[in-house]
Amino acid sequence: MDHLRDVVASSRASCRNYADSLLVGICLAATTSSVAAVTTVPSEFRGKWVPSSAKCESGSNVLIGADRLTLANAGDKEELRGLEMAGPSYFTPGYKGIMAVLFAEFSGDQPVIMTFNAAEKPGVARMRFASVLPQNNTPQLKSYNAHISKLNLAKRFPLGNRPLKKCAS
Repeated sequence: MDHLRDVVASSRASCRNYADSLLVGICLAATTSSVAAVTTVPSEFRGKWVPSSAKCESGSNVLIGADRLTLANAGDKEELRGLEMAGPSYFTPGYKGIMAVLFAEFSGDQPVIMTFNAAEKPGVARMRFASVLPQNNTPQLKSYNAHISKLNLAKRFPLGNRPLKKCAS
């Protein structure tokens, strides 16, 4: 009889473990798909953005696609990939506002960070370009500074720290 009880208990434990594993698998699949969605720019932020004082035909603009950000100024262009939208933990705990943040080259040096609905103003964006850091004493900093210097985004594209507006498609 004790053997039968042990078999039944073992069987129940196996069923619980299987159910727990299945639940964990479903949760991981859901989490993975939501993480993947973060690397695609939401459609509401895609399109052409120009300085708020400029016309939409301005040669100085940024074009946001699902997976790339292209800066333009007259004939000069720079395309950046590796886009990722910031998660909720980017803001203070309990943040309930409308701002959203986009990083370019997220796994790299993040030369561009763009905030949509900046300062809680719908339809306004601001872009910040990374700058060369004064320290240059580690291989990582040397590599970072070389990349940011080569891109030279702040001088090539007069869009940094200015309010931007989205143009109609």
